[in-house]
Amino acid sequence: MNDPQATVTDRRKARDDRLVTTLLLGRIVAPLGDTVCRIRNLSQGGAKIEIRAPLAVGDPVSVELRGTTLVPGTVAWVSGNTAGVAFAAPVERDMLLGHAGQERFKQRSPRLEAECPAILRVAGHAHSTRLLDIGQRGARIGGAGNLARDTSVRLEAAGLGHIAAVVRWSKPDTIGLFFPEPIPFVTLSAWSQDTATRFSARG
Repeated sequence: MNDPQATVTDRRKARDDRLVTTLLLGRIVAPLGDTVCRIRNLSQGGAKIEIRAPLAVGDPVSVELRGTTLVPGTVAWVSGNTAGVAFAAPVERDMLLGHAGQERFKQRSPRLEAECPAILRVAGHAHSTRLLDIGQRGARIGGAGNLARDTSVRLEAAGLGHIAAVVRWSKPDTIGLFFPEPIPFVTLSAWSQDTATRFSARG
């Protein structure tokens, strides 16, 4: 005879392990390099992602969730631009759900490292700069000097076009930018895989 309490407990556990549906932007590190992905849903054991880079079943990968540290895993299945990743170990629920108040879990969109020339236009004047990292909603650039917070600018870089931005913070050697309109996923994905452009300033 079934134990009603055990049945309730099993159902509660299943609900706890159930996928969390999301459309967050993530970063995935695969054998061919890193790129952005859309995280379609999450559980403590894995994720379903949309990715525009080639993956194969069995590939070792790491996924960056909600700006956290990389979570290692393996590609379990691939179907078109969608893939399933099985995590090497269960993910903590605070990381999975992105609970506020956890200092170790940053809530920033993932950033892609870069090293390429760019132009920063400020009040009609063009300044040569270097793109150091970029995400859907912001970037870090170097070599443009100091700018006041909230200054409206435009960032131009090969493969990314012209991006309206606002200065979020400024230091003598670097500037942080915020993009009021996010870079389209397809654009950022294609750019991230063009390593010749993305790292064109490397010697």
